[in-house]
Amino acid sequence: MTRPSTEPETDAETDAETDAGADAGSRLDLSGVRLLVCVSGSVAALAVPHILLWLTGRLGLGRIRVLLTPMALRLVTKDSFRRVVGCEVMCDWDDLPLEDRSHVSVARWAQVALVLPATADLVGKLAHGIADDLVSSTLMAVSCPTVVVPSTSETTWNKPVMRRNIAQLRADGLEVVEPRTGHSLATDADEKGSMGDYLPPLIAALAEAASSENRRKL
Repeated sequence: MTRPSTEPETDAETDAETDAGADAGSRLDLSGVRLLVCVSGSVAALAVPHILLWLTGRLGLGRIRVLLTPMALRLVTKDSFRRVVGCEVMCDWDDLPLEDRSHVSVARWAQVALVLPATADLVGKLAHGIADDLVSSTLMAVSCPTVVVPSTSETTWNKPVMRRNIAQLRADGLEVVEPRTGHSLATDADEKGSMGDYLPPLIAALAEAASSENRRKL
């Protein structure tokens, strides 16, 4: 469990690359790209409303839907996303909009999916095809590029079962972001497990979605 940050984190070696990627993304018209953000129950979830605010301001994203796991809902509220980002927020089946008859409709809506943060529990579900809530069921149904951003303790990240699950997600075509070193709230020490630099793969996926949409309109 690592301390959350309200902006995408980078280290000294990747700051320039990340800034360049964000600047490139800001020059693209991403306002029409449909981004689905899935939030699971890591303490890093506390930062996600402000991360999305940063992304909308920097990249101009205008179509975002947020799905929360039940555990995430213990850390953040639906209103925290609605008030800060102004987006649709869903936690269970009763939250689905009238026009979306099932989680499959939400999955088909998405052009890019971002799992931020991804706990060991959610990683395990995705690796083994377990769909027992709105988030996992929807992610099982998406066909769009998916960026997974784990947030765990260093011990959890190094567990053989976690390494197998991460390898399976990558083999299945999901983009899994390598964690970075951060300050752990649980151990009060610096350790690997904080959310890594997800901006490069996210911006690449958003840009490809925007380009595909433009080609479709030609």
